[in-house]
Amino acid sequence: MTALDERGPVVVVGAGPCGSVLSIYLARAGHDVVLYESRPDLRRGDLPAGRSINLALATHGIIPLVDIGVIEQVDSITVPMKGRMIHTTGSAELTLQPYGNLPHEVIHSISRVDLNAILLDAAEATGRVRIEFEHRLDNVDFEQSVLSFTTPDGHRELPFGVVFGTDGAGSEVRKAMLGVNGGAQRIEPVGHDYKELTLPSGPAGEFILEPKALHIWPRGEFMLIALANPGGDFTVTLFAPAEGPDGFGELDSPERVRSFFQREFPDFASATPDLETQFFDNPTGHLATLRTRGWSHGHQAVVLGDAAHAIVPFHGQGMNLAMESARILARHLADSSHDIAAAFTSFEAERKPHAEAIADMTLANYVEMRADVLDPEYLLKRALALELERRHPDRLSPRYNMVMFSSMPYSEAQHRASAQAGILVALTHDITSLAQVDYERAAALVGELQPLPDLDPLARPDALSVT
Repeated sequence: MTALDERGPVVVVGAGPCGSVLSIYLARAGHDVVLYESRPDLRRGDLPAGRSINLALATHGIIPLVDIGVIEQVDSITVPMKGRMIHTTGSAELTLQPYGNLPHEVIHSISRVDLNAILLDAAEATGRVRIEFEHRLDNVDFEQSVLSFTTPDGHRELPFGVVFGTDGAGSEVRKAMLGVNGGAQRIEPVGHDYKELTLPSGPAGEFILEPKALHIWPRGEFMLIALANPGGDFTVTLFAPAEGPDGFGELDSPERVRSFFQREFPDFASATPDLETQFFDNPTGHLATLRTRGWSHGHQAVVLGDAAHAIVPFHGQGMNLAMESARILARHLADSSHDIAAAFTSFEAERKPHAEAIADMTLANYVEMRADVLDPEYLLKRALALELERRHPDRLSPRYNMVMFSSMPYSEAQHRASAQAGILVALTHDITSLAQVDYERAAALVGELQPLPDLDPLARPDALSVT
């Protein structure tokens, strides 16, 4: 028996991707785990529409999926996207902006529900994880080491030895823990909301848009995005200000909704006959960044994933960040197996700077997606970054590529991106095309950068199909 088991039941609260992956790691380390989930078993019925925002699976999330042995199952439900397909206002012409220079530099659209089902099956297959659905956590009593749940059969109080909170941005574990550990949280609303919709497949079940691209309708202060599903339809999300012109507050009638979409996104509107019904049936989600200090309480509890560091979805890294955190926490527990509190403390010390970095880069990427992708200056810098990567692959990689296609820690990617941005500004001053770039000067500036770090050995380019 290890120090973790000696204290009583090992409990994970929240059976999303983060909690499921963590449970697998704990089981592989020899622990018996009880995994509690507030919702019904998603493998046994349909979930309410409008809350599933398709996920973008990238290297930081692929690595733990390779590590726990589910990557082949995951591969069968992903759709690779090679770049951003830009839908401009008033034109039927589309422009593909490739993500990278290399064949494996694609992001993978994946259904949250389908991925979660694979992970739940894998957790149960360990023989050490018992999942209790429809158990909504109400309170954590740290003095008595008791968890209070509401279930379909009434109130239950259940013991715990160590509790891992993977119960999302509204975490009850975090709420209880911050009440006793002296920590703090800060919620930073973006002022923008989102609405999920569905673009149906064609009459024969075919894709009516190019499936191997992330479709973006950038409109300055708001945007529409679409990600393909294997069945031929697309998950589509409107991101817009909560109030003001072209905000959700103005979209308060079927007539206004139809008029807005026909004006701004006519190709989507014409292909979605039940647009108004979807819009008012599906919930409106709110966007905010959560920053937390004090991720643990002694040896009794720790939070991770969105419960510790919720970020907005504009870099597609929330799930990737969370699953990577599960892998890293498992490493800290293995390294400090006799001092659980020390493992939790060292986990936060390592992980918090990277969570803060990707939170900031994600907010910057929202502006890039909804506005910058149409800006000639941005497009020139992006093209130059890719050209310099081709010429100096050991020294420079665009920020997006470092975040999405490498295992580089997020804070290091942020630091390198800042240095590279200065180089791009200097090289594009007063020019309008790549033909005007002084590549001798570029080589000297890039040569001052530190070499790019090696990839994690599990970051295999062939882990997921790209065709």
